[in-house]
Amino acid sequence: DGQATLRSLVAKADVFIENFKAGGLAKYGLDYAALSALNPRLVYCSITGFGHTGPRAHQPGYDLMVQGLSGLMSITGQPDGEPQKVGVALVDVMTGLHACIAVLAALNQRHETGRGQFIDMALLDVAVSTLANIGLNQRVTGEAPKRMGNAHPSVVPYQVFETADGHMIVAVGNDGQFA
Repeated sequence: DGQATLRSLVAKADVFIENFKAGGLAKYGLDYAALSALNPRLVYCSITGFGHTGPRAHQPGYDLMVQGLSGLMSITGQPDGEPQKVGVALVDVMTGLHACIAVLAALNQRHETGRGQFIDMALLDVAVSTLANIGLNQRVTGEAPKRMGNAHPSVVPYQVFETADGHMIVAVGNDGQFA
């Protein structure tokens, strides 16, 4: 039986990473509770759209959807245009990186304690965390961020300029660099 074989393999594994909807693997006996009972040292990373708790926990999550819900698209694009997604599946990529970091941290802790752990990695959580300076600016000023194209909200010049033979990026961090 394939299910028994998979459970047997996981019982010997160091790390198990899955991206089913919350609770989706329980019916196969492949949820954290079942697998950690077989292997208390298991580091189990579950990647979902919205995490394992909350009103959207059982909904699927997709990169484009989460870019919109997180606010990322509200700050991407030209000021007078529609919200734009980032040119790559940024939320998927960033979630993979966050998951990798979390798994490495869990493995390090397991080295100390001998116990594995459950990692609840949500696309929406990661997307919101990538808006760090935007969220901070909104909290400080009380103003919602706006789409600025390639301009920066507080550093100038820090944008793309059109020239006679193409485009040029000028990224200057301070007055000394500008001079």
